[in-house]
Amino acid sequence: MAHAVILANGFPPSRETVARALVRSSLFVCSDGGANIARDLGVTPHAIVGDLDSVTTETLAHFHDVPVVRDVDTERTDTEKALEWVLARDTFEVVTLLGASAGRLDHVLGHVSLLRRYQQRTQLIMEDDVERAWLASGTAAIEERPGTVVSFFAVGGPAEGVTTDNLQYRLRDSRLEMGSQDSISNVVVANPASIRIAHGELLVIVVLKT
Repeated sequence: MAHAVILANGFPPSRETVARALVRSSLFVCSDGGANIARDLGVTPHAIVGDLDSVTTETLAHFHDVPVVRDVDTERTDTEKALEWVLARDTFEVVTLLGASAGRLDHVLGHVSLLRRYQQRTQLIMEDDVERAWLASGTAAIEERPGTVVSFFAVGGPAEGVTTDNLQYRLRDSRLEMGSQDSISNVVVANPASIRIAHGELLVIVVLKT
């Protein structure tokens, strides 16, 4: 499975989180100021993409052999610019987005919006030291150890016919809708757990560390 990683300019992930993502990837791109984080962590991207208003001159000098793609389009975020650049290089089944949480709700929701916008082109996964999140339709496998906390929310409209297996709080042909019914802090009781969705989409959030 072809896998790429984008490091955005949010809260810096740990070396462990970055290493876990990079070990399964074939392309690593920094979104603008994400290159500053990469430099601090001692990892080298294949490219730096963005409007370059956040990456420092010291970082650009440090990565002098790394291609730099300047894109000043104000209609797209630097993360989306990096994502478009990645998807133009090859077909990637999975793109992991690191550094997507930045202490601002608008940035977080903007990244969640990207999950939905690009769902026909790739599976975009947001990951940090604490959580992993992705948008699911159909059947979603949750291959996590028992005791892992999982939450899921309907996005873009209601999710109908939601059925879970191997989760503590069972759902059977349920309807989830933002502002009406969510599933928060469910717990894996056996691996693999799964969620089946007859119609609609769910944002699945796995808590990696409590």
